[in-house]
Amino acid sequence: MEEASQKGLPVCRHLFLHYPTDERVQHLSYQQFLVGSEFLVVPVLDKGKRKVKAYFPLGESSSWVHIWTGKVLSKQGSEEWVEAPIGYPAVFVKVGSHVGEIFLNNLRSLGIL
Repeated sequence: MEEASQKGLPVCRHLFLHYPTDERVQHLSYQQFLVGSEFLVVPVLDKGKRKVKAYFPLGESSSWVHIWTGKVLSKQGSEEWVEAPIGYPAVFVKVGSHVGEIFLNNLRSLGIL
């Protein structure tokens, strides 16, 4: 929110805003998005589906942690099928993110993780 208010960027963002040199993100119009620059969300868009195909963009240090499993995904420019059952959406936090660590610690303290 702070970044959005200071720089005028939307909270929910197309990946192109942060990965302009990765041509593959240009074709992801609604399949996934960023919340700020540190959270990658890949929603389930088809009824009854329990997996989604996530694309992990090319970037300077783009390793991501799946918030529910803790699995680190560090293969940049790759796609991976990820479990996303109801109640456990495919959400990833950028490795090394201060905001992401606070978020994960809050989920742990609430007993959600």
